[in-house]
Amino acid sequence: MGIQEIFGALGRRWYVVVVGVLVTLGAGWQLYQTTPPEYTARSLVLLLPPQGDVTAPEAVGVNPFLELAGLDLTARVVIATYTSTAFEEELAEVSPDAEVEVNIDDSTRGGVIAVVAKDRGEAQTLRTLEYVTASVSERLASLQKEVGVADIDAVRSMQLATDTEATRDFQSLIRLLVIVVGAGFGVTFVLALVLDVVLVRRQRRGFMVRRERPSWFWKRKSAAVQGAADETEPTSSTGRSPRLPDLDDDSSSPNGAPRPRSGRRRAPASPRPAPRQDTRP
Repeated sequence: MGIQEIFGALGRRWYVVVVGVLVTLGAGWQLYQTTPPEYTARSLVLLLPPQGDVTAPEAVGVNPFLELAGLDLTARVVIATYTSTAFEEELAEVSPDAEVEVNIDDSTRGGVIAVVAKDRGEAQTLRTLEYVTASVSERLASLQKEVGVADIDAVRSMQLATDTEATRDFQSLIRLLVIVVGAGFGVTFVLALVLDVVLVRRQRRGFMVRRERPSWFWKRKSAAVQGAADETEPTSSTGRSPRLPDLDDDSSSPNGAPRPRSGRRRAPASPRPAPRQDTRP
């Protein structure tokens, strides 16, 4: 089916297209009104090197920001703990609709962890962000305690930045609207094309039946016409149509007596002349 045929079918079934478009737009508007808005908030957690080094006691008090490059691996180990199912269950108890992403911040080099929280409602989003941000320091301390790291040699963390206001996020709503509207338009167009194919085939089938009908329909009609013509003819007292005399029939006369055969009489044959005799001497 070409493009022209598709547009022709949609034009013939325009009422299906109009109803489908109206229903689809109404469903999209209802989804927009009933779907709660989502908000997004972001925070950054900075990992700091230990306060002192056992092998170099004189290094205590050195600027810790100069040693941030070596904390990338530590930050990745902490992030790996947020991919477990235990954290998902823990987050579900805090907020069932919350979505959290914990990754390395791409804008900096070193141990900077970025926390992105998405939840329903601005206040709930900020609470979820605060909970996950605080858990970074707790998980970092728990990992180091499990391997027996002393407090003076432990990696520290600090909250570098956090959002005080959550921003409205339309990505999820846009995805839902695209799915609903796209599915509605697709179903509408497919339904219009299928209906057009069915009706066109039915019309063609009816046309073929009308073309084949004269083989029996016209015979019945001609018989009905002949019967009506017979009823309009004058009838005699016996109920039968009077028989017109056949002018070419010589066997009957007007009064019912047999008519003599008419024919031309032949003229009598004249005598043949006698042959001439030769009288010359």
